[in-house]
Amino acid sequence: MTSASPAAAYQRRIFRAKRAAILDAALDCFLERGFAGTSLNRIAAAAAVSTATVYRHFPSKDELFAQIIERTFLDGAAESLDTLPTGQPAAVLPQIAERYARLILTPHFQPLVRVLIAEAVRLPQLGHALEQRGHGPFLAAVKRYFEREHALGTLVVADPGLAAEQFLGMISSVVFWPRMLNDQRRPSAAKVERTCEAAVAAVLARHRPG
Repeated sequence: MTSASPAAAYQRRIFRAKRAAILDAALDCFLERGFAGTSLNRIAAAAAVSTATVYRHFPSKDELFAQIIERTFLDGAAESLDTLPTGQPAAVLPQIAERYARLILTPHFQPLVRVLIAEAVRLPQLGHALEQRGHGPFLAAVKRYFEREHALGTLVVADPGLAAEQFLGMISSVVFWPRMLNDQRRPSAAKVERTCEAAVAAVLARHRPG
């Protein structure tokens, strides 16, 4: 098998660089002007590419916004939760809690949610994008984790979906939602740690067998 030609490798690098530039420009535009106030023409100008190039990478503004959400959640790596060891909930649940807290404290997550809230009634597809491409996969991965522990008998979880929502909700209610009303209310690292520890303790107290 022959390796890719230098020209093909160069084209792939250019393609990836333009895609990243479009995503960066779109994020800035959405945060500054909102979803409705941002056009693909404006994004193209901000990214220093043609509108045709934007369409080549993203078929619609909705898909571009969804890709921004997906990229924001990549650090959470929902898929990586499926590789965590089973049978050790006291050791693994703190890792999940810390990953989730880190994710919802990323600089762009809160402003993106504000854009979603502002547009959600008129454009419900934006909320669907968050569920399908962002928070939803992470929540589903936590649900699968509880299912695996329940099957092993290390946790007794009658409703893994509800348990996952409650677990993440205990963290976001302290770490994330207060900041939606007041940007100055970013929790200290110590408070984030205490919140994660309390959420883990609550899950173990509720779902440990016996």
